Amino acid sequence: MCVRVAPGRGRTPYLHISPYISRSEAQLLFAEARKNPDVSMPQLSESISRAILRVSDAAASQFEGFAPEQKGRLWPLTREHLPAPLFDGYASRIAARLPWEYTKNMIASSLASRIVYREGLQYVDGLPDATLPQVCLRYMQEEKRVRELAEEVGASGMENADQMKELLLQGGVRAAVERGL
Repeated sequence: MCVRVAPGRGRTPYLHISPYISRSEAQLLFAEARKNPDVSMPQLSESISRAILRVSDAAASQFEGFAPEQKGRLWPLTREHLPAPLFDGYASRIAARLPWEYTKNMIASSLASRIVYREGLQYVDGLPDATLPQVCLRYMQEEKRVRELAEEVGASGMENADQMKELLLQGGVRAAVERGL
């Protein structure tokens, strides 16, 4: 965590960098290394970076054709990318002043990282360029739907609800995307 030191007040949390991203990247890197023991870590890291860039470009191209109303519905997704104090305190001003190109690429990069880190190189590399933009959009839609379903299951009081919720969150998005293709 980065901190800002306020005079006379000690350390104040200013910016929290999510350990989830670092952990996800490391988990994928080591998983790929186990699958490909003859490939060096730097080469695997490059492959992961290339995959993220490919998916990010595809997602950005899909967002480019959005109407203003659709672009506005994407804005809440910046919450995942911006530090909470910045988003919470300045969201309305940022939304009005941040160029669409920046917002689009920020959301596309965040989505691409989630897809590659969760699903792995084999899945992403197996997606044809022609359908990748649609897969990105569908993935984003299914993430939201699966989170909602998982919360319903968790709140249902059913036996093993926590395990079902965990399974939904772990593999539900990919299953939903593949079902719809």
